[in-house]
Amino acid sequence: MLDPENEQYRQEKSDRYAKLGRLQLRQAQQELNRGDTVQASEKAYGAVSAAAKAYGEKRGWNHYNHYRVMLILDQLRDEESNPALTEAYDAVKSLHDNFFEYELSVTRVQDRIGTARELCAALETLRQAEPHPLPSESLNRERRRRLTLLMQPPQKARLTSRICRQWRICPKTICRRRNSRAL
Repeated sequence: MLDPENEQYRQEKSDRYAKLGRLQLRQAQQELNRGDTVQASEKAYGAVSAAAKAYGEKRGWNHYNHYRVMLILDQLRDEESNPALTEAYDAVKSLHDNFFEYELSVTRVQDRIGTARELCAALETLRQAEPHPLPSESLNRERRRRLTLLMQPPQKARLTSRICRQWRICPKTICRRRNSRAL
């Protein structure tokens, strides 16, 4: 197995995310053709998330939750001086909300799937190109904080151990108590 810090490993993982995004875009269109706007909405949002994760993985950024995916798009907006990236993401995020609320019409879902397709294409183009780093003088407090969050390793291990201590359960067998004392 390759080391996660290895460039080849990150490239392969990035390619897998990109492939997943293309698959989800096709599935979104198929679901929309069948008339299932709820599933089409979630597939299109998943495609954009996968495309953003592909870019983040290539850069070595933490992308393991919705907030970090949004930070990736914010960072790209600043690096590329292109506010359309975050505007498109905000429109596509309404598809994710539609999965839970079922409030968008077929026409709006169609429009936003088109936006998702364009955003995925833009993210793929950026993923293939060399990144444009921000000049250090443009790193204000917000941008420094964002980059710090993106560069942090995933906190899964620490979170798991905290939950296990709180509930006095063994991390290997979640359903079994670590000791016989009552919770």
